[in-house]
Amino acid sequence: MKKMIMIPALVITLGVGVAIGSTTLLSGNAQEKKVLSMQEIEKKALAVVDGTVAKIEFDQNQFSSIYEVEVHTDTEEYDLKFDAYSGKLLKQKKEPLDGDDWDDHIPATTKIITKEQAIKTAQTKANGKVTKIKLDDGVYEIELKDGQNEYEVDVDAVSGSIIDFEQGYDD
Repeated sequence: MKKMIMIPALVITLGVGVAIGSTTLLSGNAQEKKVLSMQEIEKKALAVVDGTVAKIEFDQNQFSSIYEVEVHTDTEEYDLKFDAYSGKLLKQKKEPLDGDDWDDHIPATTKIITKEQAIKTAQTKANGKVTKIKLDDGVYEIELKDGQNEYEVDVDAVSGSIIDFEQGYDD
């Protein structure tokens, strides 16, 4: 007799638990993750290394979302990887600047536009979310993505003018 009462009680308890759990998921009480902005990641990178950010790239796949940041000091290059949601530093690699890196490092006496100004200029030519920005040989190389459309806009770091534009489609 006790077994007959226990089984329906157990079924009802499980049913109520499933109903409460599914209601919580559907009502949106589960915390939604938000990707940090490139500006937030740049601040985190500069808190780790006092230098100049030469490159920021956002990489996303089915397993993770990360930012790769390259920071230059006068003598070294740092490659940093951050979790795109938490901003946690995942990896840090340091190596001496070599011949090809010296071109990326613009002397402090040269007045250049900011990354934000370069992005604003690029967005006059193409709409979308910035997925990569790199300062190379006095040129900001900016990649944007808008749905299936991908754009590459090169902005002169001194004059602030667009010097190259390419448009493609994500396969």
